[in-house]
Amino acid sequence: MRGIPTVLITVSPEVSAQMRPPRALYPKGFKIGNSMGRPGMRDLQRRVLRDALALLTENTRPGAVVEREYTDYGEQYEPPRVKAGK
Repeated sequence: MRGIPTVLITVSPEVSAQMRPPRALYPKGFKIGNSMGRPGMRDLQRRVLRDALALLTENTRPGAVVEREYTDYGEQYEPPRVKAGK
């Protein structure tokens, strides 16, 4: 294996899937600017980071986005949908 293994943490799973990253984690409901959790939520941020790094040991197919729920994040947020076509 060559190169640097990478993991994407995304709040826009549909857009990210189109880019086909080698590995991607979608913390369901997280808002733009809070891809690892809100400021001050150190335990949650640490969990999100560990989950993302754990993807390095899993056999993921490029473009697949792994979705995880973190109930202690609070209010849920749905990212805008991407229009198909163009």
